[in-house]
Amino acid sequence: MWAAGSDQDILDRCGRSEHIKHAGYGGLVLVPAILGVFSMIYAISTLTDRWYIYTAAGLTWGLIVFVFDRFIVSTFRKSDSPRKDILSFLFASRLLFSIGIGIVVSHPTVLLVFDDSLRQELLTMKAEGEQAIADKFEADMQVVRSRDSVLNQEIADRLAERRCKETLLLFEMSGKDTTLSCGTTSGMLQYGPRAREIKEEISYLNQEIKEMQARNLSKTDANRAEIEKITKEKDAKFASFQEEFSTNYLAREVALERLMKKEEGGATVRGTMWFLILFFILIDILPVSFKAATKPGLYDRILDRDSAFEPESTPAFERSQEDKVRKQLAESTATRRINEIQEISTNWAGSYPDLRNELETKVNQAIPYHFGAAAEKEKYESGAADVKRAAVALLRFGLFAAVQSGLLYLLTKDSQFFGWGGLLLFGLNAAVYMALRKMEKKTL
Repeated sequence: MWAAGSDQDILDRCGRSEHIKHAGYGGLVLVPAILGVFSMIYAISTLTDRWYIYTAAGLTWGLIVFVFDRFIVSTFRKSDSPRKDILSFLFASRLLFSIGIGIVVSHPTVLLVFDDSLRQELLTMKAEGEQAIADKFEADMQVVRSRDSVLNQEIADRLAERRCKETLLLFEMSGKDTTLSCGTTSGMLQYGPRAREIKEEISYLNQEIKEMQARNLSKTDANRAEIEKITKEKDAKFASFQEEFSTNYLAREVALERLMKKEEGGATVRGTMWFLILFFILIDILPVSFKAATKPGLYDRILDRDSAFEPESTPAFERSQEDKVRKQLAESTATRRINEIQEISTNWAGSYPDLRNELETKVNQAIPYHFGAAAEKEKYESGAADVKRAAVALLRFGLFAAVQSGLLYLLTKDSQFFGWGGLLLFGLNAAVYMALRKMEKKTL
């Protein structure tokens, strides 16, 4: 009933059925808040691994949802007709606000339902990203390798031409009349001008091949160094991608969107997602919807009657007036007694003990008055009490610091809380105690 924001004084004047109905409203208010706790815990757990952070965030969000829903239900006032309530602007505004809260609460829960599928899709996204990086750098390396291929092809062409010339020279020396791609023979069995010409061409090709090999060697070394540089860049890019690849809430949203776009299973994912969202929206709008749809009961009639009645004074106003009168009476009494004490002290002609007795009668309070050894005894007893109080306080500070150090060690696994951290906590406890004692004395 408290969760529904119902007035307990009015409910006490109603029957049990009204108690049950308003307790039901409160239960419906609690359900979205509890679901909001778990949904926010899951959402924040995708951003951090510290359990106390996402647990605190979940509890805070659940409290916010509870406060909003409790305000919506408690401020919705029923009229004499459920139909009029449903068609009213108040109901529509609260209904829209409840729908917004339902959407916010439901979406993290949708991601939680598809958690396994989203993890697989995130792995696929990671593999695609790595493949894209590999393809990009492989294309760059292929460009460099193509330069080596061109250089090697030039040398291969010259070597093929030399082999052809050597074959042609062999045919020329044997007197065979033939035609090859690199030339023709004379057909005469002798070492004549044609043979010397072919041999010179072979010598020229050998020289050209040596020059090309020497020239291409420096180019191939440069290409090899460039390929090594590209390989290092690729490895660095891979490492950076793997380090920066995130599986947080936004990445899961992207993964869910990819799942919905798939031809196989995408329609099922969309249907399940919308079913869950609508289900959570329905849960969140149930309290205000049920309150609007039910007929007005005795609680609503009493509430309307009390609202229509305008009292001349309220209990709060009467209490404030009583406080003012009481304060004025206390001030006037204190002023009168102070004036009487001043007058007696000024005009007293007797001994001091008699004056003390007279003042004790006036102020209704014993006045301490000691002589000699009695005063020293009281001073000694007061000092001993101070020492005892200080020892007890030090023991309490040490115990507090030990408990706090143990709790912080369990949370952080940092052994420094048993060293200088414990001393710091001891000092902080002592400082807080001294500050509180100072404030207490000042107040008194």
